[in-house]
Amino acid sequence: MASGKCKLGGRLRPCKQRAEHTCQYCARDFCHDHSYYVEGYEAVCTRKPCVTKHDDLQRHLGYKEEVLRRNKAGLCAEPDCEATNPAFQCSFCRGHFCPEHIQERNYAMQEGWVKVDKQVSLCAWCWGRRKVWQKR
Repeated sequence: MASGKCKLGGRLRPCKQRAEHTCQYCARDFCHDHSYYVEGYEAVCTRKPCVTKHDDLQRHLGYKEEVLRRNKAGLCAEPDCEATNPAFQCSFCRGHFCPEHIQERNYAMQEGWVKVDKQVSLCAWCWGRRKVWQKR
């Protein structure tokens, strides 16, 4: 639970309302007017990067359900692919894919204070999500 004033609003017109929540993505305190999503322990402010991350996560959870459904049927997790017995696992979503739908890629990961490129196996979906989650 946040305390103090809302940390959102513009430089010239900062919000003067009392903060009610702390954003799970940017850790800023925000008021009711600057709430994008609040339920249980989850709280997301209206800042564009935070809204984008929240919406991406909701889409990703739906994607993972579809991946699991296809894998349980013995199919490659890629939609519309009919390859059976997929043998390669995505490092992020943990879905199993045929060789055509997964690639070894360099992915920048934070280790302490340093970013390190690591070689990971990624499906196209997880590779596309990097733009939302990696800071530039």
